[in-house]
Amino acid sequence: MRLAGKKALITGGGAGLGLAMAWAMAAEGARVAIWEYNQDLLPTLSDEFPLVSRVDVSQADQVRRAAAELLERWGGLDILVNNAGICLTGSIEQISEQDWDRVLAVNLKGAFLCSQAFAKVMRQQGAGKIINLGSIAGKVGGIAAGAHYSASKAAVMCFTKSLARELAPHGVNVNALAPGVIVSDMTKDLSGGDFKGYEAGIPLGRVGSPEELAAVAVFLASEESSYLTGEIIDVNGGQFMD
Repeated sequence: MRLAGKKALITGGGAGLGLAMAWAMAAEGARVAIWEYNQDLLPTLSDEFPLVSRVDVSQADQVRRAAAELLERWGGLDILVNNAGICLTGSIEQISEQDWDRVLAVNLKGAFLCSQAFAKVMRQQGAGKIINLGSIAGKVGGIAAGAHYSASKAAVMCFTKSLARELAPHGVNVNALAPGVIVSDMTKDLSGGDFKGYEAGIPLGRVGSPEELAAVAVFLASEESSYLTGEIIDVNGGQFMD
């Protein structure tokens, strides 16, 4: 029970990697709240987790309102996982201005708004863990995703380092996960469910599972990672090493 008594919020926690992290943290004793934009997922989530809210993380007013409600109920927050994101494909000629803005608004601005909403309380507590979701695409460029997705994830990882420097004196650890090909609805859409083409380029010879990523997230959320901040943790089976 490495997270016993901790209060955790996972954005985009209704499915895929976010849901896997929610279950993993709950299994380690954390009270888990979920922000999810997909309204169809909310009824099922509400049966399993104490606090579920429909929030578009790219909208400042929604983030501030939901954050205020959560803090009023819990009085603080120990773990923030900025997982909410969207992934679109397309060549540079095919990317519309609207799609570019939307991807960066959710993936990058969303991480900024949510971190901003809870930074003050974490400073006051003198403790906290913020985990951002980057991507291998932010390091090597899009493998299947478009340039807008890759750019947003590269920015998230640099944002992680900047925030880590700012909050470290206040006892807050900020790190990021950079997953490679992990089985999820997003990667199934990109690959058509056939991962053989990816596996050939992964030294471990297979794609990852959501549970494997979630295990690393639990480590970053726990006191086991107390001397780790500003790091980008690759979870990619060796597909990219730096």
